[in-house]
Amino acid sequence: MTSTLNLDQDGMAVLLDIHDILMTWNASELTVLQKVCEKLRSSLHFDLVWGGLISPNNNLSISAAAGVDAELVTGTLLTYSDEFEPCRLRQCIDNMVPVSVTEGLIALNSQAFDQLPEQTRTLPTVLYPLKLNGGCVGILGISTKKPQQQKQHEQALLQLTAQHAGFALGMLRSFVSKDNDQGNLKLAAAVFDSSLEGIFITDTDGTIMAANAACNRITGYEHLELIGQNPRLFKSLHHGEEFYTALWNTVRQQNQWEGEIWNKRKSGEVYPEWLSISAIKNEQGQVQNYIGIFIDISKQKAAERHLAYLAYHDQLTELPNRELFHDRLNMAVLQANRSQQNIAVLFIDLDHFKYINDTFGHATGDQLLQQVALKLASCLREEDTLARMGGDEFTVILQEFNNRQDVEMAARRILDALDTPFLVEHHALYVSASIGISFYPDDGNDASELMKRADTAMYSAKNDGRRRLHFFQASMEGYSLNRVAMEQHLRIALEQNEFIVFYQPQIDLNSGRIVGVEALLRWQRPGIGLIPPNQFIPLAEDTGLILPIGEWVLREACKQHKLWKNTRNLNLRMGVNLSSHQFKQANLSTTVTNILKETGMDPRFLDLELTESVAMQDVYTSLRTLKTLKQAGVQISIDDFGTGYSSLSYLKQFPIDRLKIDQSFVADIATDPNSAAIVLAIIAMSHSLGLDVIAEGVETQEQLKFLKMHGCNEVQGYLFGRPMPAEEFSKFLYQWPGLKS
Repeated sequence: MTSTLNLDQDGMAVLLDIHDILMTWNASELTVLQKVCEKLRSSLHFDLVWGGLISPNNNLSISAAAGVDAELVTGTLLTYSDEFEPCRLRQCIDNMVPVSVTEGLIALNSQAFDQLPEQTRTLPTVLYPLKLNGGCVGILGISTKKPQQQKQHEQALLQLTAQHAGFALGMLRSFVSKDNDQGNLKLAAAVFDSSLEGIFITDTDGTIMAANAACNRITGYEHLELIGQNPRLFKSLHHGEEFYTALWNTVRQQNQWEGEIWNKRKSGEVYPEWLSISAIKNEQGQVQNYIGIFIDISKQKAAERHLAYLAYHDQLTELPNRELFHDRLNMAVLQANRSQQNIAVLFIDLDHFKYINDTFGHATGDQLLQQVALKLASCLREEDTLARMGGDEFTVILQEFNNRQDVEMAARRILDALDTPFLVEHHALYVSASIGISFYPDDGNDASELMKRADTAMYSAKNDGRRRLHFFQASMEGYSLNRVAMEQHLRIALEQNEFIVFYQPQIDLNSGRIVGVEALLRWQRPGIGLIPPNQFIPLAEDTGLILPIGEWVLREACKQHKLWKNTRNLNLRMGVNLSSHQFKQANLSTTVTNILKETGMDPRFLDLELTESVAMQDVYTSLRTLKTLKQAGVQISIDDFGTGYSSLSYLKQFPIDRLKIDQSFVADIATDPNSAAIVLAIIAMSHSLGLDVIAEGVETQEQLKFLKMHGCNEVQGYLFGRPMPAEEFSKFLYQWPGLKS
């Protein structure tokens, strides 16, 4: 038997409308059947829908039709006597199964159809039997040009409609043709068992006199448990007394009520159903019975709830999505306005998340996002709202806090929690975040303004070095526009060769000679001047422009090294920084090798520098990449050492040549015992691993003296020379005392 489970939501809606039509007990068979035809035609867009009931002399008169030439079809008499064998109509009636008549209406052997226009009488037709008590009482015909395109749920809808129509029309005929006494109710109870809908009949006092099997199945009560009871047995506490008063007032005034109601099963479970209650009157117009017909719509409700959940929640993390977040923020603003309280909006963007997607794939990235969502939730209170806006962006609404320090503490909990690596598919992945914060009412009076300014503050945090939080300030207002303009200018700068490579010397502390040079990118923007890297490198990384820019720097540095070799016979080590984007490129080794061949530079003098945090982000992948680069003959340095989370067990496996002590430690070695201790530890560890060590940011004689005293191999900083263009650096090389000796 076809089940309503095969219907989609539109089909269920049509079936409920047809159910309402069929339960109009006070109408004639002709009226009911005509309305069914019109509903099917308007909802499913068939060319022609028609139907009729079988007479005692084995004829079928088409008493209802809707669609093309409906007026010509109505009243047509179809016969299915033996002289017309084989007959499709008889096949449908005897076997009580749908029958397809591909030749069209003309194949139903009616002379009347010969008079129809060609396009109508040749319409392919499907016959559906109207069943009652194991027999066929009529036919529902669907005539349309393309029956083969009927969808499965449409076929299920038509079969359910035919089944319910057969039952309802048979019942209607029974009620009209006989006295509505107790005997009829017993007959009705037997008929009801063929329906998928729960049906019960009561007398005027509300005593249940008959109930069908579907009623027993849905409510959980046995048949004998219902007989003699009042439908109040099904009553739940979901509705108040005013609901039931209005319901029965409608029944008394309009002879019918229908709608959604929450009833209770025998087990105590409260469930939703679609219920129709109709008053059945005798020939004198007096109510003698009530009939209740209902469908359990629990699964439909569950489907609606699931769809609503999907509409307002992120499927990956199950957090509220953008729409639900904005709805909650709007509500929070209204509440805060009434109570004169503050709201904080946090805009959280993961740093360099794109690298993880590019390196490990989106499946790994999705798993990381799920873990990040759980970590963020653990940092917040239950009453706080955490949402995923999309991609690697999350947002938070904070209410009921005392001051800005409370909000800052919550944001710092998030930053600190993200310091712990995430284990995803055997990879220990590190991810940090930049957080922008705005406040109601100080930074905005509506949700849109608060979001915009939290977003602006977040980008300010990114531009300031990432892994930090920024409160919105009015001075940030133009940052977003500047960012867009800066990105456009960056693209133009690459095309028009506005970038310049500066060079800073690296000094050997034992000999005093310049043994290396670091290539550093600068942007000479026309009309503005020299732009420092911290103002455009973060944007280049965010937009992916760092890849072509980084490759350009590598090529320029190699070309310059070859020029110095040819003109000055210099074999300085050339240090070139690799961005995290570049390091994660699968073809990095090939790119480096090709540039070395193209420029003619000896690979032994190329020193590729990558930061400690990039190297440690995925140890196993980094190890493979570093080994491949070493096979190309280049040197490798770990830059900004001491600022990341290196493990000695991993570090000793890396095929590296030197460590560069971050300048933040060097700056205070002469005055801060902690910084001095860290530098001493890095120097000792480097030597124990057989690595050279360079100190960056050396600016004073005290720093130089300390580093030389404790065995640092090389130094680099303003004390010896600022970064300078190639031509100026060439002169600097000639003037350096170590080269003259």
